[in-house]
Amino acid sequence: MTDIWNDVLVYPLLTLLVIAFDLIHDFGLAVVVITVLIRLALYPLYVRQIRSSRSMQELAPALNDIKKKYGNDKQRLNEEQMKLYKERGVNPVGGCLPMVVFLPVLIAMYAAFQQAPHLDGATLQEIVHRYLPFVPVGIPSEGHIDMTAHWLPWIEAAGRDLSQPDPFYILPVVSAALQLVASVMAMPRNPPQTDDPTQRTMQSMTYTFPLLTIILFRDFPAGVFIYYITTTIFQIVQQYFVMGWGQLPRWLPFLRTIPTPADRAMRQREAAAVREAEADMEAAEAPGAQRRDGEGRRNGNGQRRRRRRARR
Repeated sequence: MTDIWNDVLVYPLLTLLVIAFDLIHDFGLAVVVITVLIRLALYPLYVRQIRSSRSMQELAPALNDIKKKYGNDKQRLNEEQMKLYKERGVNPVGGCLPMVVFLPVLIAMYAAFQQAPHLDGATLQEIVHRYLPFVPVGIPSEGHIDMTAHWLPWIEAAGRDLSQPDPFYILPVVSAALQLVASVMAMPRNPPQTDDPTQRTMQSMTYTFPLLTIILFRDFPAGVFIYYITTTIFQIVQQYFVMGWGQLPRWLPFLRTIPTPADRAMRQREAAAVREAEADMEAAEAPGAQRRDGEGRRNGNGQRRRRRRARR
């Protein structure tokens, strides 16, 4: 299983890192470049995740009402929930799909930083040529790859590279802070009121999980945190365009006066919903609408009576 894992994900990722390093000559910047390329390739998937997560948050009050009404009837509860998802065009698992990609890449990045210091230049060249045989790599066959990030002076001054933990835990703290910002931005500006314990747990995890990141993962290789920080910054920028500031103005009030591209899109959707509602009301109040509706009901009742007589 380890060989399959390496061949499918770890070595291809390491190949991209080595090629980027061969062009940039800085392993930290190579991680940043490869991370940005991965996020760009998966951009549509992450946009779908953001919108699905926001839709699920907006559906929380309606789902809570359904649970109160049909909590004792599991089958009916599931039917009503699926009906609500279908009516609103929401995929309940849509927000989980990017995690299927994100977690394996994160684990593979960790494995790459664990293995790279122990691979000599000849082995790295062999790995690269296995996946990209026509790409030349300028790594000497003897020695090992330089995994230093020259733009992180406190790590270099401590005599460490990106395969080792940050000696002052600066990168773990920065990654946790950015994760908190991204999580708060993902929350709706006007959160729906709900007493659903699941929703309350998710909201509390927004503030506690970044702290757990520092406590549990502080001794991870520094290069893994560069990947995590880069992907989180990309996520923040993406959310700015797709959803706006979220609840971030609650903690940074000056952001309330700064519009986002998502605000204009939201106003357009609201205006379209208003126009649709007005059109429906005008159609209902149009002359003859009630008469046609009454005739439709009479015709329907007549058809049902005829079907009952035919069955007799």
